[in-house]
Amino acid sequence: MKSPAALLPVLFAGLVTIAAGGAMSLQGRANGLLGPVLGHSVFAALISFLIGLLLVGTTLLCSSRSRSGARALIRLIRTQAMPWWMLLGGLSGGLVVIAQASTVPIMGVAMFTMAFVSGQVTGGLAVDSTRLPPGGRQRLTFLRVFGVLVVIAALVYGASERFTLGVPLWALLLPFVSGALTSVQQAFNGRIKAATNSVIVATTVNFAVGSLALLVAAGIIMASGVTWAGFPTEPTQWWMLLGGAFGVIFIGLTALTVAKLGVLLLSLFSLFGNLLGALLLDLLLPMPGSLVSPTTVISAALVLAGIAITIMPSSGNRPRPSPRT
Repeated sequence: MKSPAALLPVLFAGLVTIAAGGAMSLQGRANGLLGPVLGHSVFAALISFLIGLLLVGTTLLCSSRSRSGARALIRLIRTQAMPWWMLLGGLSGGLVVIAQASTVPIMGVAMFTMAFVSGQVTGGLAVDSTRLPPGGRQRLTFLRVFGVLVVIAALVYGASERFTLGVPLWALLLPFVSGALTSVQQAFNGRIKAATNSVIVATTVNFAVGSLALLVAAGIIMASGVTWAGFPTEPTQWWMLLGGAFGVIFIGLTALTVAKLGVLLLSLFSLFGNLLGALLLDLLLPMPGSLVSPTTVISAALVLAGIAITIMPSSGNRPRPSPRT
């Protein structure tokens, strides 16, 4: 059993990840509002990623340590010491932003978050049982599985009243799938960070790959007849362009904490921060699809209970060393 002192780094990493989850809810609101302004959710995702790439790319160029990390990553890929497909985490990030821009206007940030994190915890439980996370494989103990089941039950309970409002099935499935793939993205980003000793390199790779994929997607969309509607013109709309910045915060912080927490715990902490931020946004700045009720608040409390169950000390929670790949 771990001592209280040994748990302090985990708790600190958890608090940092909760803050990252809060940034994710802000990103969801920004991209959800930006999509209709630009004319399509893919356009909003592209702008979000390009702004994020500009921020992290500039940081990388200005940091000698980050540049050294980037050169180390290139060497690892060239020598096949790291599989090239670990660079593809940004594809998942692009899907997340498309899901935000497509579904937040329909059902609000809180409902999006509930569907997203259901996929996230499901994916986290699966990914943690593999060699992908930088912290190594973790056993599927009773407490870990039970904690995840509590979280999922809480999310289903919180989402139940939204189903009566006619939310389409695809609007629920898209964030669920993107949430599940985010667990893989976090494991990839954590491995890149561990190999290069640079969060900036891991985050830049994520935004570069995602931006390239979204450029292709935007070209296909425009070729099909969809037109670009232009950038926001109202003075109160400028903040919608900050989705990429919020994404940088989320990806950077989770790449930093995934080795300490593992993908499952990281998913749970970011889930709670994301849900808490979403509830506050829908309560204080409601959108047409927003709904904050006692049911939603109770579900958030149950999510926290699930997190507490999952992080309870257990010998099965110790990660197994991962064989070198």
